[in-house]
Amino acid sequence: MKLSKRGKIVAIILLLILIIIGFFAYKLFHLNQAIHDSDGTDEATKATQEKIKNNKPISIAIFGVDSDVKRAEENMGQRTDTLLIASINPEKNKTKLISIPRDMNSNIPDVAGNQKIAHAYAYGGPKTAMDTLRQNLDVPVDAYVTLDMDGFKKMIDIFDGVTVTSNATFSYNGSSFEEGQKVKLDGDKALNYVRSRKEEGAGGDEGRTERQRQVIDALSKKANESSNLFKLKKILKVSEENVKTDLNVGDLKSLYSNYKDATESIDKETIDGENLIESDGVWYFEPNEEDKNVKINEYKNNLK
Repeated sequence: MKLSKRGKIVAIILLLILIIIGFFAYKLFHLNQAIHDSDGTDEATKATQEKIKNNKPISIAIFGVDSDVKRAEENMGQRTDTLLIASINPEKNKTKLISIPRDMNSNIPDVAGNQKIAHAYAYGGPKTAMDTLRQNLDVPVDAYVTLDMDGFKKMIDIFDGVTVTSNATFSYNGSSFEEGQKVKLDGDKALNYVRSRKEEGAGGDEGRTERQRQVIDALSKKANESSNLFKLKKILKVSEENVKTDLNVGDLKSLYSNYKDATESIDKETIDGENLIESDGVWYFEPNEEDKNVKINEYKNNLK
């Protein structure tokens, strides 16, 4: 099954932001480590850094989280709204991306009982989430990147918005769009544009996917404009607040220099399965083991 819904946009945004940050790191010699992790996770291991230095395939966990004021006030961890893994192979110029259903029944290290895999991040941040992926999917995870969706909104505002031609006529969360008309999107309006799905005229998942592609394409073009080099400080500030990773500046420079071509060919998949009520009375996603094994093996083959 092809990757769909919000997973696709979050995945591409995260990969795009890695490239954007790498671009500015590549252009400037001195750069602080604004997006380096502050969640208690150690820097990427030396083995991972050696892989990147030598242009070897790497496996990155991608976490998309939404701000939740109530959970923050109660000192509860963020849950992943979207969870993906990406194997990036610069030798084959290919990226394999798998969306992991957030309700997948999983074992979380040091947590008893059945758990939804999306809860791993809340229990122990990116480290626990990465360990959970390794344990439940039998995949290597070399590094991670986390994006708060507020960061997507702010990044668009830094680039003074993006312009698209609306593919449908609909209204969502106070924003209205008319098919065929060009519209300038600021951060808030862009989020409304790409999140709409069930509203009358919005076109369901297919319509939303097309809108997501439009915004990402427009943002990518803005990021590649040489004039935006002077917006480095603002980009770093937004990244510091909304993007977290255990990759350091040197790693990001190498990603930009040597891995960006591999992200132009992305094979997007999700794991098939069904939702079931388990003995604890909670709905979980139970993966189709055969489908999961096939896709995980393809993922790992892209690391060879």
